[in-house]
Amino acid sequence: MSSGQLNSNWGVEDDALLIENGHLERHSTCCWILPNGTPCNESVKGRDFSAHLRHKCYWDGCREREFNRDCLIRHLREKHLLWRWPCPTCHHDFTRKNTMFDHRDKICPRRMVRGPLIGQPQ
Repeated sequence: MSSGQLNSNWGVEDDALLIENGHLERHSTCCWILPNGTPCNESVKGRDFSAHLRHKCYWDGCREREFNRDCLIRHLREKHLLWRWPCPTCHHDFTRKNTMFDHRDKICPRRMVRGPLIGQPQ
Protein backbone atom coordinates (compact mmCIF):
# COMPACT_ATOMS: atom_id res chain seq x y z
CA MET A 1 0.00 0.00 0.00
CA SER A 2 1.47 3.35 -1.02
CA SER A 3 1.24 6.38 1.26
CA GLY A 4 -1.55 7.90 -0.87
CA GLN A 5 -3.98 4.98 -0.52
CA LEU A 6 -6.58 4.44 2.18
CA ASN A 7 -6.52 1.33 4.33
CA SER A 8 -9.56 -0.67 3.21
CA ASN A 9 -9.45 -2.68 6.47
CA TRP A 10 -9.97 0.46 8.60
CA GLY A 11 -13.33 0.30 10.40
CA VAL A 12 -15.52 2.13 12.88
CA GLU A 13 -13.77 0.37 15.78
CA ASP A 14 -10.45 1.77 14.55
CA ASP A 15 -11.96 5.28 14.50
CA ALA A 16 -13.16 4.84 18.09
CA LEU A 17 -9.72 3.60 19.22
CA LEU A 18 -8.03 6.54 17.54
CA ILE A 19 -10.39 9.00 19.24
CA GLU A 20 -9.99 7.28 22.62
CA ASN A 21 -6.21 7.37 22.30
CA GLY A 22 -6.43 11.10 21.61
CA HIS A 23 -8.47 11.61 24.79
CA LEU A 24 -6.05 9.51 26.83
CA GLU A 25 -3.00 11.45 25.60
CA ARG A 26 -4.47 14.98 25.83
CA HIS A 27 -3.55 17.11 28.83
CA SER A 28 -6.34 18.88 30.71
CA THR A 29 -6.33 21.19 33.70
CA CYS A 30 -7.73 19.46 36.78
CA CYS A 31 -10.49 21.60 38.30
CA TRP A 32 -11.02 19.32 41.31
CA ILE A 33 -11.68 21.47 44.40
CA LEU A 34 -9.21 20.56 47.14
CA PRO A 35 -10.18 20.33 50.84
CA ASN A 36 -8.79 23.85 51.39
CA GLY A 37 -11.30 25.18 48.82
CA THR A 38 -8.83 25.92 46.02
CA PRO A 39 -8.82 24.22 42.61
CA CYS A 40 -6.06 21.70 41.89
CA ASN A 41 -5.09 23.36 38.56
CA GLU A 42 -2.55 20.61 37.80
CA SER A 43 -2.12 19.63 34.14
CA VAL A 44 -2.99 15.92 33.91
CA LYS A 45 -2.88 13.56 30.94
CA GLY A 46 -6.26 11.87 30.32
CA ARG A 47 -4.92 8.38 31.03
CA ASP A 48 -3.60 9.56 34.42
CA PHE A 49 -6.79 11.08 35.87
CA SER A 50 -7.80 7.94 37.76
CA ALA A 51 -4.43 7.82 39.54
CA HIS A 52 -4.46 11.61 40.02
CA LEU A 53 -7.81 11.61 41.83
CA ARG A 54 -6.94 9.33 44.73
CA HIS A 55 -8.88 9.31 48.01
CA LYS A 56 -8.00 7.82 51.37
CA CYS A 57 -10.67 6.21 53.50
CA TYR A 58 -11.01 8.25 56.69
CA TRP A 59 -13.53 5.93 58.34
CA ASP A 60 -12.67 5.57 62.01
CA GLY A 61 -10.08 2.82 62.37
CA CYS A 62 -9.74 2.05 58.66
CA ARG A 63 -6.19 1.38 57.52
CA GLU A 64 -6.95 0.76 53.83
CA ARG A 65 -4.91 2.16 50.96
CA GLU A 66 -6.00 4.99 48.70
CA PHE A 67 -8.77 4.50 46.15
CA ASN A 68 -10.07 6.12 43.02
CA ARG A 69 -13.59 7.53 43.43
CA ASP A 70 -15.54 4.44 42.31
CA CYS A 71 -13.41 2.05 44.34
CA LEU A 72 -13.73 4.23 47.45
CA ILE A 73 -17.53 4.19 47.17
CA ARG A 74 -17.48 0.39 46.72
CA HIS A 75 -15.10 0.04 49.70
CA LEU A 76 -17.40 2.13 51.94
CA ARG A 77 -20.47 0.10 50.95
CA GLU A 78 -18.78 -3.28 51.38
CA LYS A 79 -16.56 -2.76 54.43
CA HIS A 80 -18.15 -0.02 56.52
CA LEU A 81 -21.83 0.25 55.58
CA LEU A 82 -22.02 -3.54 55.18
CA TRP A 83 -24.30 -3.45 52.14
CA ARG A 84 -25.29 -7.00 51.25
CA TRP A 85 -27.20 -8.42 48.29
CA PRO A 86 -28.96 -11.70 49.21
CA CYS A 87 -29.71 -14.20 46.49
CA PRO A 88 -33.51 -14.29 46.15
CA THR A 89 -33.54 -18.09 45.85
CA CYS A 90 -30.88 -19.43 48.24
CA HIS A 91 -30.41 -16.30 50.43
CA HIS A 92 -26.60 -16.40 50.26
CA ASP A 93 -25.23 -12.86 50.86
CA PHE A 94 -22.97 -11.04 48.40
CA THR A 95 -21.11 -7.76 48.81
CA ARG A 96 -21.72 -6.78 45.18
CA LYS A 97 -25.00 -6.72 43.29
CA ASN A 98 -23.46 -7.89 40.00
CA THR A 99 -21.87 -10.88 41.77
CA MET A 100 -25.25 -11.83 43.22
CA PHE A 101 -26.86 -11.60 39.75
CA ASP A 102 -24.09 -13.78 38.24
CA HIS A 103 -24.58 -16.33 41.03
CA ARG A 104 -28.38 -16.25 40.71
CA ASP A 105 -28.34 -16.63 36.94
CA LYS A 106 -25.53 -19.17 36.54
CA ILE A 107 -24.58 -21.21 39.60
CA CYS A 108 -27.20 -20.90 42.35
CA PRO A 109 -28.20 -24.45 43.31
CA ARG A 110 -31.83 -23.29 43.64
CA ARG A 111 -32.01 -21.26 40.44
CA MET A 112 -34.98 -21.84 38.24
CA VAL A 113 -33.97 -23.59 35.04
CA ARG A 114 -36.09 -22.44 32.15
CA GLY A 115 -37.05 -24.84 29.42
CA PRO A 116 -37.19 -24.02 25.71
CA LEU A 117 -39.77 -21.52 24.54
CA ILE A 118 -42.92 -22.87 22.95
CA GLY A 119 -42.34 -23.44 19.26
CA GLN A 120 -38.53 -23.48 19.67
CA PRO A 121 -36.57 -26.63 18.77
CA GLN A 122 -35.14 -28.47 21.76
